[in-house]
Amino acid sequence: MKVKSKMSFLSIIILMTMCSCGDIKGSWVDIDATQSNIKTTVNTTVAPFNTVMSLKYFINEDNDENKDEIIKSVTSLYDYSVGKYHKLFDRHYYYYEDNGVDIVTNLKTINDSFGTNTPIKCSDELYELLKISVEAFELTNGYFNIFTGALTDYWNYIFSEVDGLVQFVENYDPYYNEVSKNTIQKIVDSIPNTKEEIQEQLTFDDENKTVTFNKLEKNSVTPLISLGGVAKGFATDLLKDLLVSNEYKDGYLFSGGSSISSLSTPIFTKKNKGQNISVIDPIKSGYMNSVKAFSLKFSEEFNFSTSGNYTSGKSYSFVVNDELINRHHIINPFTGYPESYYTSVSISTNNLSNAFVDILSTALMNVDIEKGKIIRNNVLSRFPDATLDVYYLIQTLKDDSITSSLYATSDNDGTLEVGEGIKVTYEE
Repeated sequence: MKVKSKMSFLSIIILMTMCSCGDIKGSWVDIDATQSNIKTTVNTTVAPFNTVMSLKYFINEDNDENKDEIIKSVTSLYDYSVGKYHKLFDRHYYYYEDNGVDIVTNLKTINDSFGTNTPIKCSDELYELLKISVEAFELTNGYFNIFTGALTDYWNYIFSEVDGLVQFVENYDPYYNEVSKNTIQKIVDSIPNTKEEIQEQLTFDDENKTVTFNKLEKNSVTPLISLGGVAKGFATDLLKDLLVSNEYKDGYLFSGGSSISSLSTPIFTKKNKGQNISVIDPIKSGYMNSVKAFSLKFSEEFNFSTSGNYTSGKSYSFVVNDELINRHHIINPFTGYPESYYTSVSISTNNLSNAFVDILSTALMNVDIEKGKIIRNNVLSRFPDATLDVYYLIQTLKDDSITSSLYATSDNDGTLEVGEGIKVTYEE
């Protein structure tokens, strides 16, 4: 049985080509979350949301004399808030409150309370995020499930042991290794996978804003809550609301290399007619050379997110009997395995929240296109005024070479452009 690895070191999925603001005079300012060293209670440091959170903000020339003050104010507001939300939504560490004494009640607090029947008092933000996440389970027919923390941790162990080296695939991948296969099945059997089990697993008290993480009879392995597929998007929604409410409306929020949200209508020239966003082609791209798979142009306020199977450090591929098997960080909660339907799934919208955009790009990686249509229709029924387009990048192995295609629900008002050699199919 021939096995070969197809490792990728790409971590930036989305690229934004900044327009030259010829009809609007001013300058762009890049603001990174400087709390890249958030200190935990055990004196380790972590990056917020384990990625690069940044804001690209435009300052009109009319405000040049107040430029330094604006930068200072926006930076302080953005930076503090990114750190605050990371602390609340993190499941791995505890953090101190601003007073340096009290400990933040966060997702780790809830996970650590598993099976104790203890209601945990949550902040408004954490409580709302958990409620949204449980609602998303039903909207996605269970393909977005927050009770997969143990499953994610086990796959992270496999990724770290394989470490991009083909000779270790047979030692650790469950395709070959019975211990890995049996462990994954045991974890999957412990995950709640019906609406009734989800409601029994996590009890909400809306009046007191408490949640109780209950133990079910099926929980032979603790089904740790993980908000990795939604926390960054929800935090982006909170950051956007905060900045706009303080009259900071000209710019873009970058949540890692996979999500972009405009604060308002994009700043663009009459010549460019919109803001250009590109999704990279991982097959043709390299460390210093990004080649687009497709691009879109937005002339209205937008949220955009891509989930892909080529995140740096958490992906590898191998070929068995001419079948390309992809391993990556997005795990099907019903099977316990990453799926190989797509290289990436991108979601664009003018008015759906970043939280649901991230949820959908994650869930749709786990299903074929027909099931994806059902999930998309579920969301549109729940949010009838929302715009919602999906772009599936499909790359398959044929005759020892990769062929690429794009399945799209729309052409984004005629602005969709694809890379060389990529065929487009539109949904009927």
